[in-house]
Amino acid sequence: MKKKWKYILYSFIAIVILAVAYWGFNFLKGISLFNSVNSYYVYYDRIEGLNESSHVTVNGYKVGQVGEIKLLPQDNYKLLVRIDIDKNLAIPDSSIARIYSMDLMGTKGIELKFGNQTSYIKPNDFLIGEVEQSLKDEVSMQMLPVKQQAENLMEELTHAIAIITYIFNENTRANLEKSFESIKNTLTYIESSAISMDGLLKEESSKIAKTIYNLEFITTTLKNNSANLENIFKNLSSFSDTLVAIDLSKTIAQANAAVENFNQILDKANRGEGSLGKLLNDDNFAKQIEDAANNLKSLLFDIQYNPKKYVNFSLMNIGRTVNVADPSELSKRDKKVLEKQIKKNEKEAQKNYEKEQKRENKSDDLSKYQGKLVFMIQIRSAVDKIDLSSSELKGYTDVVEIKSGSYYKYLIFPHESPSQTDYYTNLAKEDFSDAFPVALIGDNVISYAKGLTVMAGE
Repeated sequence: MKKKWKYILYSFIAIVILAVAYWGFNFLKGISLFNSVNSYYVYYDRIEGLNESSHVTVNGYKVGQVGEIKLLPQDNYKLLVRIDIDKNLAIPDSSIARIYSMDLMGTKGIELKFGNQTSYIKPNDFLIGEVEQSLKDEVSMQMLPVKQQAENLMEELTHAIAIITYIFNENTRANLEKSFESIKNTLTYIESSAISMDGLLKEESSKIAKTIYNLEFITTTLKNNSANLENIFKNLSSFSDTLVAIDLSKTIAQANAAVENFNQILDKANRGEGSLGKLLNDDNFAKQIEDAANNLKSLLFDIQYNPKKYVNFSLMNIGRTVNVADPSELSKRDKKVLEKQIKKNEKEAQKNYEKEQKRENKSDDLSKYQGKLVFMIQIRSAVDKIDLSSSELKGYTDVVEIKSGSYYKYLIFPHESPSQTDYYTNLAKEDFSDAFPVALIGDNVISYAKGLTVMAGE
C-alpha cells in the first residue's frame, strides 16, 4: 500500500513539474495562459526577421504577440502571420498591421495602425499588411542622390581631364615653350633698351642741362615783362570786343527782323489767312489739294500710256475708226460727224442715267443699306449675265458684277471721293458712251445722288 502511494506522489510531482515547465516556457515566450485572446491573420511578402512571440503594439503599448508564421509555397511563397490580440481590444475595419524595428538592434514587431471606420473586424479576419523600410533601405534612399551626384562629378572630371589632356598635347607644349622664349627675348630687348637710354642720357646730359637753362631764362624774361604783356593782351581784348560788338549788333538786328516777319506769317496762318492758313486749318482745303494732285497724276499717267483713249474718234459715215494725235487734223466733214456722234452719245447716257434714277427713287428708305459707301461707274446693265472676259466689257479686268433686282450691273473705277467721279465718268465714256456714276453700299447699287445724300448724313 505504501508503495502504491509512493508512485502516486511521484506521478503528481512529475505532473506539477511538467505544468510548471510548460507555463515557464510560455511565459518566456510572452504567452499568458490565463488571458483569452482573439486571433487575426496578415499576409506579407517578406517579414524582415519577424519571429513568433514578437510583440504586437498600439502606439508603443503591447496588446498581443505573433502566434504563428507559415510559409505558403502554393501562394508564391507568401508568409501568413497569425497575431493573437487581447480580446478586449476591438480593431476597426481597414486597420494596418505594419512590421517595424522596435530598437536599434533591429528587433522586429508589429504595430497596429487603426483606420477611421466605425465598423470592426471579427476574430480570424485578415488585416492589411505593411512593412516599414529597413535601416539599409533608408540609408540607400538617402545615399542615392549623393551617389548620383558623385557619378555626375566623376563624369565631369573625366571630361575635364580629357579636355586638359587634349589642350596640353605636344603641339601645345611646344607653342608654350616658344611663347615663353618670346617673352624672355622681349624682356632682354627691354633691358638692353633701358641700358641704351641710360647711356644716351649720360652722353647728352650737358645738352639737356643747357635746354633746361634756356627754358628757365625764357620764363624769367616773361615774368620780368609781365606788365607789358598785360597791356598787350588788354589792347587785343579791347580791339576784339569792338569787332564783336559791331558784327553782333547787326546780326541781332537782322535776326530780330527775321523773327518778327516769321511771327507775322505764323499769326496769319493761325488765323486762317492766305493759302498757308487754309492748308493748316482747313482739312477740306488740304483734302481738295490732295485729291486734285491725285487726279492730275492719274490723268497724266493715263495720257502717257493710253494716248489713243483721248484721240479715238469713230467716223460712222464711212464705217472706219481713225486715230489721230490732234483733232485739228480731221476734215470739216469728219469734225461735223464727230460732233454729231458725241451729242448722240451724251443724250443716250443722260437718258440711261435718268432711267436709273427713277428706278432707284422708288424707295427712299436709306437706313436699310448697311456697309461701306463707294462710288463707281456703271458701264453695262443686262437681264442675263455677261461673261467678264466678253468683248462687251472691252478688256477691263477690274469689272465688278452686282445683281440688282432682275438686272446684272457691271461697275468699274471704285473711289471714295465724289471729287474724282467726273474724271472716272469721262474716262469710262471713252469706251462706254452710256456710262454714268452710281453709289454702292455693301452689295446694293443706289443712285449717285442718294450716295451723296448718305455721305452728307454721315
